Amino acid sequence: MMMSGTRATLVLDEDAKLTEADVKKALEDKGLKFESFEEHEVMRPAAAYVAKTPKFT
Repeated sequence: MMMSGTRATLVLDEDAKLTEADVKKALEDKGLKFESFEEHEVMRPAAAYVAKTPKFT
């Protein structure tokens, strides 16, 4: 899962299924507020980078 501001991006296996109800329950179980759910198919990135931000992590 990648977080960007208040958005999260999930990269799933081809046969994986994720429902809005599953996402809402998982977030609320962690004390987070669920706002919306959008599903888009995009090509899997060839590489990913993680930026370390010591003051914000």
